[in-house]
Amino acid sequence: MNRRVFWINLLILFLFILDRFLKKIALEGAIKEIYFFNFSLSTNPNIALGIPLKGIFFYFLLIIILFWLISKLIKSYQKKHLINISCLMLILAGAFSNLLDRWKHGLVIDYFDLQFIAVFNVADLMILVGVIILIWQIIILDYPRFTKKR
Repeated sequence: MNRRVFWINLLILFLFILDRFLKKIALEGAIKEIYFFNFSLSTNPNIALGIPLKGIFFYFLLIIILFWLISKLIKSYQKKHLINISCLMLILAGAFSNLLDRWKHGLVIDYFDLQFIAVFNVADLMILVGVIILIWQIIILDYPRFTKKR
């Protein structure tokens, strides 16, 4: 288990560094059309799904969510639950990268533009994948636990 957690965390660290690197390139003004999307700088002053949440309420909500995620991560490490550890590390690393943007620039740096669908970055993908796998695990893998009569 320890070896698996190490390699998963190393992969997540690589994705975090890749995201930071791509954000730096986007900030320098790089523009590239790649098949069905463009690589170019786009900024997002809002939170997830474009919800305009700012000020003290944003930071209060953020602190609550981060403490909750970290407590879940600690419990997952204690229970040696590899899927939860992986998902929560993905979510936290992605959130931390976007949070660094907010502190440094006052907004999130996005660079993948799927023309008419969405603009996002690797950190957003890390968060999305982590959330989807957690939801999948709860709905599909733990489903009998919810339907079992007590």
